[in-house]
Amino acid sequence: MKKQKTPLRRAAGCGLALSLMLALCACGADASETPGPVTPVAGETPSKDSAADSDTRTAQTSETDEGKQPSADEEDATNEDAAADEAAVIISEDPASPVTITMQTETPYDTSLCLADGTEYYTADYSYPIVSIAGNDAAAQKINDDILANIERIYAGKESNKSDAESFAKEVAVGMPCMDDISYGVQRADDRVISFTVNYYSYAGGAHGYEYWRGAVYDAQTGEKLAFDDLSDDPEAFHAATLAYNQKLAATDSYSERIFPADAITDGTLETVLYGEEDVWYLSDAGLVFVSDTYDLGSYADGALEFCIPYAESEEMGLKDAYAYEGRMRLPLEERQETAADLNGDGTRETVSFYAEAAPDNTVHLLIGGADYTDTVAQVLPESAFLLLDLVLYDLNTEDDSIELALYCDPEDEQYSEYSFFFRYGKDKSLLYLGKTEGSVAIPLNTFTELLP
Repeated sequence: MKKQKTPLRRAAGCGLALSLMLALCACGADASETPGPVTPVAGETPSKDSAADSDTRTAQTSETDEGKQPSADEEDATNEDAAADEAAVIISEDPASPVTITMQTETPYDTSLCLADGTEYYTADYSYPIVSIAGNDAAAQKINDDILANIERIYAGKESNKSDAESFAKEVAVGMPCMDDISYGVQRADDRVISFTVNYYSYAGGAHGYEYWRGAVYDAQTGEKLAFDDLSDDPEAFHAATLAYNQKLAATDSYSERIFPADAITDGTLETVLYGEEDVWYLSDAGLVFVSDTYDLGSYADGALEFCIPYAESEEMGLKDAYAYEGRMRLPLEERQETAADLNGDGTRETVSFYAEAAPDNTVHLLIGGADYTDTVAQVLPESAFLLLDLVLYDLNTEDDSIELALYCDPEDEQYSEYSFFFRYGKDKSLLYLGKTEGSVAIPLNTFTELLP
């Protein structure tokens, strides 16, 4: 039994079906979930010289004689310039953050217990973040104290686990030691909000362990841990509005095929699961996210389900301005989830969705505005079965009018690496491949500065 160490898998990303007509906002990314400091990474920006050249070309064009038609050569050059602009990949800088987060992996707790013969029967892994906030040491200390108190509280409650593990090891052959694990994932880190997901995992024998998730969200100005009612000046109305949104989201195909029984959406079960306990939500760089643990609304195979309300929607529902998000747009979707967005800046929102055919075909269908761009995608993705596949709407350059699409795949074949493949949808309805980057753009706060060919 191998314990999962990947980030929280999204059940259907952050969006509703087309009938809900999402109003997408700009969301961003500053850092990675890997151990080490979380700091902003500067991207590529146009030089002043290139901007000046662009202005000069515009002025020269405007000075042509009225009614004069460009020659064939001039028209070709103009088309080539337009094509070059369409293909240009400029990654704008992410906003600077005063927050630095370092993952602490060494703990004072017992991490390995063995029988007299040396047989290991219990392991524990407690990793947690240490937060620094430039100019606000008091808030950072308050957050760090709360995180450490949570680790100590959980560890103290695991004494019975260690005792049971020892008894189990003495009575039966030990194939794999029992284990307890706590790990934090960074979901948002800026001057307003510092947000984590906390993964709790226990294995005490059997086919698989037990895993559940919680959120830990802090006000970056005060260091106070936020409760759900703190998010709005009218908590009751905010509860009702977010619940209605989550119910509509749960009724879409990408959720309803995983949720059982079907009437759980309307009989109060959904509300109990998403609102009945504390900390089953968090703020990411994509929106307000609710988490349903394994077995709460679906099977073990479906795992945890996430219900995400983009900031553009949650702000209309009453999310306080103090917790609004002003970064780069990053909107993860999953298979057969349909979302509307203006991808090419022409003022019209296109529907976007994707799905992958089952093995051995493994064809990935990317659907934009009803058209299937399978052939373009097939020329780029590796010929391998996919263990994990995500579609992310990601705004590479926040200063232009396009929103790019990134397909992330984790190939089953180990000879292929994990990459996110970027595409741009043009005003002529063409799909242009821009390049790729290692790792998943779907991971909150993942950053990069350039695309590989």
